[in-house]
Amino acid sequence: MAERRPPRGSESRDRRTHASAGRAERRRPRSARADAPAGGAGVRPAARPRRRRRRGTRWLALFVFVVCVALLAFGVVKAVGAMRDYFARGARGPEVRVTVKPGQTLADIAATLEQAGVVRQAFPFAEYAKNVGHTTDLKPGVYVLHKNEKYDVIIAKLVAGVKPVTVKVTIPEGFTVRQTATLLGEKIAGFDAHLYLTIALDHPPVFRLEGYRPGTILEGLLFPATYEVLPVITPRAFVGKQLAAFSATLAGIDLSRARRADLTPYDVAIVASIVEREAQVPDERPLVAAVIWNRLRKHVRLQIDATVEYALPKYKTVLTYQDLKIQSPYNTYLHIGLPPTPIANPGAASLAAAADPAKVDYLYYVARGDGSGRHYFSSTYAQFLQDKARAGL
Repeated sequence: MAERRPPRGSESRDRRTHASAGRAERRRPRSARADAPAGGAGVRPAARPRRRRRRGTRWLALFVFVVCVALLAFGVVKAVGAMRDYFARGARGPEVRVTVKPGQTLADIAATLEQAGVVRQAFPFAEYAKNVGHTTDLKPGVYVLHKNEKYDVIIAKLVAGVKPVTVKVTIPEGFTVRQTATLLGEKIAGFDAHLYLTIALDHPPVFRLEGYRPGTILEGLLFPATYEVLPVITPRAFVGKQLAAFSATLAGIDLSRARRADLTPYDVAIVASIVEREAQVPDERPLVAAVIWNRLRKHVRLQIDATVEYALPKYKTVLTYQDLKIQSPYNTYLHIGLPPTPIANPGAASLAAAADPAKVDYLYYVARGDGSGRHYFSSTYAQFLQDKARAGL
């Protein structure tokens, strides 16, 4: 039986179909190995959904990353702005007066500057000062600065220091402790005059002077002069200055003649205080001192009005006979010798006159009463009575 051959065209189509199928079969294993999990044959349609999920994950990660970067950038900008605002000083403002007190630390000073508006924040100023090596050398004082001042300007001024604002107080010669306390209370704002009196009269500091008994009032030893002090000076510190000035002044006075007359340096201070209250003109100081010396030598009562005035509860310009009878160790009309303490605070001229009086034999003096402030001096009681008559007494 004759074999039927397929048509040529049909055979060609079959060969092409088989060839295509063969190529497809050869390609399929590579695709399967790439996409299928181990132990199974994968096919292309099953791999496509996975690729879409991967692309979605990548886009989500990218979106999150961009958001994070944006948030970080925003935070950095805000932080920089906040730091800039924290450290910013602003425009230089008006003058302000700032007091840096002794003993203040760098942190204390920074806080003071912040309170005054000189710096906006205390901490950055303190850190800056520390970093440039000025932790402990900022000096106390009263400074004139500006609000929002540059750090370098502030530090330069505080390192250099300023001449402190001071108060000048002149204590007249012959002032008593009580008069001095009142004056200091008037001249120095906030000064405790009562405490000054307590220290000078009740609880004096230790002071060494021949003839002075520790614990005795400081009348006569608080030297009268012009003092330039800080407004914050304490009463005890002021007393210390006066005692130091007294010692320095007395050290420059020759006391050899007084020692030969058996007078201690404290006795000289007592005599000087009487001279200061009695003599109205400078050239009469040695004469008044001579009268005191001569009467002491003769062991007669001094009978000096200034000592009675000190004993009275209230100062009087004119004494009565009743005043002269007051019972007090300061009443030299009743007691022989010097009063127990000085009756005022003498100056250098009266101290010098008390240590080396005029070499005269006067025993009496009386005010002339002519407004000159001078006295008549005499060696006898008869002459004294005539001088009183001349003076209209």
